[in-house]
Amino acid sequence: MIGKKKVWLMSIVLSLTAVLGACSNNYTASNTGAAGEASTAPAGETKTLTIMAETSSHADAFKSIIPDFEEKYAVKVNVVELPYDQYHQQLTLKFTSGSAGFDLAYVPIGWVPELQVPNYIVPVAADEAKLGGLELDDFPGIENAYFGENKELYFVPYMNETQGILYRTDLFGDEQEKAAFKAKYGYDLAPPKTIAQYKEIAEFFNRPDENLSGVTLMGEKSILLGFAFYNRLFNYGGDLYDADYKQQFNNEAGVKALNDLKELFQYTSAASKQYGWSDASGEFLQGRSAMAEMATTIAQVAQDPDQSKVAGKVGFAAIPGVDENTSDVKRFYLPYGFVVAGSSELKEEAFDWIEFATSQEMMEKAAPVGNIPARTSALTGTLAAEYSFYAPHADIMNSFRLEPLPLIPEGATITGDILPSAVSRFLNGEQPAEEALDQAAAEYEDLMSSRGY
Repeated sequence: MIGKKKVWLMSIVLSLTAVLGACSNNYTASNTGAAGEASTAPAGETKTLTIMAETSSHADAFKSIIPDFEEKYAVKVNVVELPYDQYHQQLTLKFTSGSAGFDLAYVPIGWVPELQVPNYIVPVAADEAKLGGLELDDFPGIENAYFGENKELYFVPYMNETQGILYRTDLFGDEQEKAAFKAKYGYDLAPPKTIAQYKEIAEFFNRPDENLSGVTLMGEKSILLGFAFYNRLFNYGGDLYDADYKQQFNNEAGVKALNDLKELFQYTSAASKQYGWSDASGEFLQGRSAMAEMATTIAQVAQDPDQSKVAGKVGFAAIPGVDENTSDVKRFYLPYGFVVAGSSELKEEAFDWIEFATSQEMMEKAAPVGNIPARTSALTGTLAAEYSFYAPHADIMNSFRLEPLPLIPEGATITGDILPSAVSRFLNGEQPAEEALDQAAAEYEDLMSSRGY
């Protein structure tokens, strides 16, 4: 089970600051060896592979299979863990010092460009023929892991996070609720397949007198509010920017997305426009809403009876599109995974670790410790019966056009400040949709022109 501390740590996954940087000092080490010291042991001595990682439940997961790796390869593994708010700065300092002192780093994909351009990291395998053993087609979104002029594989995912709808299976499966819904709306009660159905289901279950909201949303100005807007923007064919970095949100698609979101807020609790991650997850886990628009992290936490009053009663579904055909609809997702340090003298062993740790067998073995596997086969295999959100999560990952958050230095400002601020102004009645988007577009253009785009 995931402890409360780990829930907090996992919640950081969706924060763009976790993707694009953090700062502070000091670090701690776990497992074998001295912190930050990679070993190139003399002949006859055991080699030690050192991995840098942010403290998280998915790091706990891959640490749990270290004994299996050590037994198979006779190579020791040392994991150096850094707290969330220190990891990015410390990792960068080690790379820029010229003596990184480690072999692998576990990072969000958003950090890869800044590490790849100065050659701090190298392709996962010098011999591309070795990549066949990774069975890359099993990783949704793997096309986003290739970087550089030659488009080489620099990143292998271990955990994929995405947004979806958590819903109460006890409510959706109740015969009286199903009959009442069918009588009112004319179709069967089920997880929504379209945005129109999503609103009607939220309306149906919105019962303030019973302390039940139709849906839980997060209205606090943050990247999480941004996600709610982006998913709807993509539904209507909009985007953040095009190939020439021209904004693509101050248009009809952006206006529709804002109005769509505002309509759904009618069926939330009165305090929802101030909700952040903790407030929203608490509301759903306490059984005070029928649905919640949140991430796979909370779908995992909802399985734990120590933290969830609705354990065993939660399903997971995609945030729907305008219609049921979503194959061309874009969705942001957040993958964490492994990269190989250019200064490592144990690159072969580093590849062995990646191949081993990201195999279906080892992902399935480690997942219960606290990871959401990145492989489709691991999501749909032996664990699918125990973790009810795995199969729908796999379906989401394979039914949409996946892209990571913007891999440009300005991405954090755009997705975590400019656009969430516009959405917040609109939802709180400070500006109409067109005016809010006009201001966001002006701020975007000022930012991008000042950076030479």
